[in-house]
Amino acid sequence: MLNRTLLGSALVAALALAGCADPPAGAGGPAGDGPRPAVAGDLTGGHWYPADGTAQGRAFAEFAADGSWTGSDGCNGQSGTWALDDDGTFTGTAGMSTLIGCENVPVAFWIDEAVRAGTDDGDLLLHDAAGETVRLVRELP
Repeated sequence: MLNRTLLGSALVAALALAGCADPPAGAGGPAGDGPRPAVAGDLTGGHWYPADGTAQGRAFAEFAADGSWTGSDGCNGQSGTWALDDDGTFTGTAGMSTLIGCENVPVAFWIDEAVRAGTDDGDLLLHDAAGETVRLVRELP
């Protein structure tokens, strides 16, 4: 009887500890979990806008599952490619764009210069090699 009680207590303790374990790297979790490396599924679906509201929603990036992205600097169309490793290592390119005078929010530059991507409370964080971070917020379709 004593052995069964001890075994039951040990099992309950083990299950409680397992429930407190950190999720695997790159695993999605509920918003508010704090910064973590992004995974491809975090980027796709919806438009990403500068968090500071620059260009009142006219500047954006949209990442497609096929590794392409499209967007705008506020009035000029932009596009390129992107790739993301499981550890958050990001590679982006930006193609040619017209330079009609407008806000010219450097969305293409942010993507082209980013070396890491992460998420924080549902926001996308693009980090460049110098350690500068751009925060983008999503609007889902």
